[in-house]
Amino acid sequence: MKKIILILFIPIFLSGCYDYNGLNDLAIISGIGIDYESNNFSVTFEIISTKKEGETSGSNSTYYVTSTGANLVNAFTNAANQMDKVPYFEHVEMVVFSKTVAQNHLEDCLDYLIRTERLRNEFYTAISEGKAKDLLSASTKDHPIVSSYLLKLLEFSSETYNSGYYVPFTKTLNSMLSDGIDALIPVFSQNEDIIELSGIGIFKDFSLVYTFNPQKASILNLLNNFHPESIHFTTSCDQGKNITIATYKSDVTINPEQDKLIVKATLNARISESTCNYDLKKAETYLKLEETFSQVITKEMDEVLKILQKYQSNALAIGRSYYNKYRIKNFYLWTTQDIEYDINLKINKKGLTFEVET
Repeated sequence: MKKIILILFIPIFLSGCYDYNGLNDLAIISGIGIDYESNNFSVTFEIISTKKEGETSGSNSTYYVTSTGANLVNAFTNAANQMDKVPYFEHVEMVVFSKTVAQNHLEDCLDYLIRTERLRNEFYTAISEGKAKDLLSASTKDHPIVSSYLLKLLEFSSETYNSGYYVPFTKTLNSMLSDGIDALIPVFSQNEDIIELSGIGIFKDFSLVYTFNPQKASILNLLNNFHPESIHFTTSCDQGKNITIATYKSDVTINPEQDKLIVKATLNARISESTCNYDLKKAETYLKLEETFSQVITKEMDEVLKILQKYQSNALAIGRSYYNKYRIKNFYLWTTQDIEYDINLKINKKGLTFEVET
């Protein structure tokens, strides 16, 4: 059997021209942008160029096709009809929704993405503050394939400052379709050729209701236990100067009770920067700092949770947790409850250039 398979593959490896010609007949789509304007959907394909070096326009890594339709089926079909190659969707990395689509038309988009046989569910999703078309077409020499660049930004953020949300479409879809859970989708902004991660959008059902800026987005990820490394907290000292700590280990639990919401957090942090005149050789200094930063962390967490309560978003699956605990389908009870915090913070004294006095 192995010999038969090998024989079947030999012509493919020996026929270089056949390989290239077959590839050159395909329009390899890397990213898809979906906008909505004038009562029509607008679809933009970011297509990877397969032209050989030296051919006309061969210096461009990508090109774009945009078309509109009364629904997504028509928009996709009309875009395909503009192409002189066969649309190939197996390589799609990113689907970008405009903010308008995320607020008002996401359910229609998800229905199409689920039903179509063209796409595999291995791509990621994002929201554009402006038009999705403009974001996808903001390619430069440094990032010629925008959809790949967006993924790298999300991956980098999840490993450092934690202001993005790097999960595949399948998880986002599951959040949309499950009772007591709402989705989180990263948001990007674009100004000319500069693309920035703007934060994380939170949903109620199928509608974008609020966008957390990068700082608040990192707190949201901390509450969600989603790659909670390197979250920074800053406070001022008496002299008008600042001291900053960075967490390197954390564990947060959110327990919905029938009369209140309890947030427990165990955090380990290091001092990352200080212009204050604290005596960092004394253990009592760290005890005071732990108390001060526990209050700072409580305030930051409370601001994020209060916004989730205001917009009745189950982006942290608190409603689902309540159901799992009590088997009562009251997914929004927690949005009217008081919140109680139990913060256990330890600031690491090791690794300093001097010994701490005990």
